[in-house]
Amino acid sequence: MHNPTESLYKNITLNDVQLAAVYYPILIELAKHKHCLTYGELVNRAKEKYPNKEVVQNAIAVSTGRKLDVVRIFTSERDLPDVTSLVINKSQGECGIGFTEYFDPEKVREEVYQYNWVDVSIEFDLYIEGAEKNAIPKKKRTRKLATELMAKYYSDNKPSYPPSIKEKREEIIILLMEGFDVEECFKQFIDKS
Repeated sequence: MHNPTESLYKNITLNDVQLAAVYYPILIELAKHKHCLTYGELVNRAKEKYPNKEVVQNAIAVSTGRKLDVVRIFTSERDLPDVTSLVINKSQGECGIGFTEYFDPEKVREEVYQYNWVDVSIEFDLYIEGAEKNAIPKKKRTRKLATELMAKYYSDNKPSYPPSIKEKREEIIILLMEGFDVEECFKQFIDKS
C-alpha cells in the first residue's frame, strides 16, 4: 500500500519542481476564494499568468499530478492542509482515486479554506530552492525517438491499454520528449481516465 504522504512518482524532476513553484501561488489564491479548478484549468491559468515562461507554456494537464505531488510533499512534511485538494478531475468533478482513497476531499478543502496561508509562501520558496537543487534533470529526446519509443512500447503492451489510449498519442510523445520513462507516461493517462 502506498503512503499518502510520499511521492507517487519514482523521481522528482526539475520540470516538476519548476511547475510546482508556478502552481502553488495559484492554489493559494484558489484557497482564499474557496474555489476549485480542473487540471486543465490550472495549466491554462498558469499559461495566462506566465506567457513568457517556456516551461509553463509547454505544460500539459495530464502530467500535472506530478507537479502537484511536489506541493503535496511540502504540505504533508509541515502538517499543513493539502492545498492540492483544490484541483479536481474534469470528468469526475472530484479529486482522483489516489486522493479519495485516503482522504475526504470536502473535509480537506474546508481545512484548506480555513487556513491562513500568508506566512507559508516564504517557506515554500525556500523549499522550492532546495528541491530544484535535488531534482534530477531528465535527458530530452528528439520527437523521432519519442515517437519510436511510444510505438514500440504500445505494440509490446497493447493488450494492457484501452483503445482510447490512442487519443493521447501526442501528449505521450510530448512527455517522452521531456525525458519521462515510457511506462510512466502511459500509466499517467490510464490513471487520469
